[in-house]
Amino acid sequence: MINIAICDDEKKDIIQLKSILQEVLGKYSVSYDIQEYESGESLMQAASLFHLIFLDIVMNDENGIDIGKHIHRKNRATKIIFQTNFGQYCQEAINRTHAFAFLEKPLKTPAVEAQIKEFFEDSEGTQDLMMDFHNVRYSHDGTDVVKSIVSIPVKEIVYFEYIKMQKEIKIVTKSTEYIYSETMNRLEEKMQPLGFEMCCRGILVNLERVTRIKMYNVLLDTGGNVPLSQRRVKEFKERINEYLHDSFH
Repeated sequence: MINIAICDDEKKDIIQLKSILQEVLGKYSVSYDIQEYESGESLMQAASLFHLIFLDIVMNDENGIDIGKHIHRKNRATKIIFQTNFGQYCQEAINRTHAFAFLEKPLKTPAVEAQIKEFFEDSEGTQDLMMDFHNVRYSHDGTDVVKSIVSIPVKEIVYFEYIKMQKEIKIVTKSTEYIYSETMNRLEEKMQPLGFEMCCRGILVNLERVTRIKMYNVLLDTGGNVPLSQRRVKEFKERINEYLHDSFH
């Protein structure tokens, strides 16, 4: 679950940003919660801890930079994205709040989407996210089950495999295999920021589950392995190294 806050004294701006976020996050199929605040004071008094905060810099008599500084002291893991019409405040906010990014009003969907993707790539704990998959079938205790929606923690997914004959995707976890319909290109686009990489055509593997590479095989912590195509060896090893570096820093 991604906890998101929007803090802006303009209700119409909150509504607009919330709509954009719902559209963008829907593409990733992640579970999220969006809280709305129309003042910095109410945001600072909130009991929730947020992964991501969209914060207006100028709000009536409040200084968004001061609010951001307070939030940063409270929880340094929180990512703050400032939204403003006043670009001259950007450098000050960088210095005082370690802001994650800035968005210029009026907000546009491509700009917000780019920051969400960067948030996933930059953030720790993306493996703890829940992914929602639609129209899924699987076997449970020998019985075939069909569900309109199934939520699976990212860290439990070992790999995805495209079943060419059926034009469907198989989700492989340690305990269960699920089948559902989606294009591999779309799946790769939304899963790469969460730590997944193509090891060969039709197989998208969770880098968190990789123990080592042996010749043209990717060995997994489940004891199994998936093939690594020769043309992807260099790129895959580079991605593994980047992922491990990011995980320990």
